[in-house]
Amino acid sequence: MAEKELKTYRDVKIKNMNQRELIVFLYESALGLMEQGKERINAGDVPGTHEKLDRARNIFLHLLVTLNPESGGEFARRLSALYSYFVEKITMANVSKNVDELDEIIPLVGEIKDAWENMEFENPGKSSPGINNNPENQLISMEV
Repeated sequence: MAEKELKTYRDVKIKNMNQRELIVFLYESALGLMEQGKERINAGDVPGTHEKLDRARNIFLHLLVTLNPESGGEFARRLSALYSYFVEKITMANVSKNVDELDEIIPLVGEIKDAWENMEFENPGKSSPGINNNPENQLISMEV
């Protein structure tokens, strides 16, 4: 029962986030999942490793497909390249069970998360630059 209530609370919290807050939440979730994936690799837990790293990879895939190159221009193109790189490194870590792949990207993901946290927009409730504001792209059903 407590697990269902926690999920409901998280879903409501996510629904009330603006795009920047949601992006920061996703970065925080991906960082946590990659750290947990490293722990699972070090423990020799193959299924646990796969579950954590697959969820982290899915976060970056979602971020990748919600980019809007038309409105975001160079910013969106650069984020696209970074997200693709993160997906590749997480996939390589999952296949090889090598924490070095994750250690290479975790600091960069953390820096980008910090940058999103510190960005200021004229209309904070509106769309973030280069991000598709289509409600269908919200992550309410995504397990993070």
